[in-house]
Amino acid sequence: MEKEKLLQELEERLKGLPPEDRDKLIELYKDLIDVAEENRKNGNKSTLDIPSYPFDENFHIPINEEKKTYRNNGRMILATISLLLFNTIFVLGPAVAIAGIYFSMCLVSFSFVLSPFLAALKFIFGSFDSIEFFLTVILAGIGLMIGVGSVKVGKWLYRISMIYWNWNIKLIKGE
Repeated sequence: MEKEKLLQELEERLKGLPPEDRDKLIELYKDLIDVAEENRKNGNKSTLDIPSYPFDENFHIPINEEKKTYRNNGRMILATISLLLFNTIFVLGPAVAIAGIYFSMCLVSFSFVLSPFLAALKFIFGSFDSIEFFLTVILAGIGLMIGVGSVKVGKWLYRISMIYWNWNIKLIKGE
């Protein structure tokens, strides 16, 4: 009875395989079980022994698991070279210009916020007009607004660049 139970459990676990493969495996196990029963009758315990219930709940046979393979390596190389040329010619220039504008806005914001501290140094070391104080406070306020705007624009630029980067990778993979 254990043999039928074992083969039935094996057949149930292998039902995701193609029928010819499943039949070959079941025949192989039947032969192994027959050899084990023959050895048991002869009193030889050194060879294959059939456990009472070989499959536990964590037993897993990987069937129909999809592997991430790429269809054509030559096509991927060609797509990579094409995208490299396209990005170098058409995308790199505007991207560097936008990054330059962004970093210059960050630098302007930093210098505007720093201007009241420089005005305080000027007050300590020499001549200081009251109009300069008000102008530096206005510049500090403008610098804070530009800084907040730069942070939001930076997040937006990062998101857009990641979308473009992921689109390029998907294009290369052929997805």
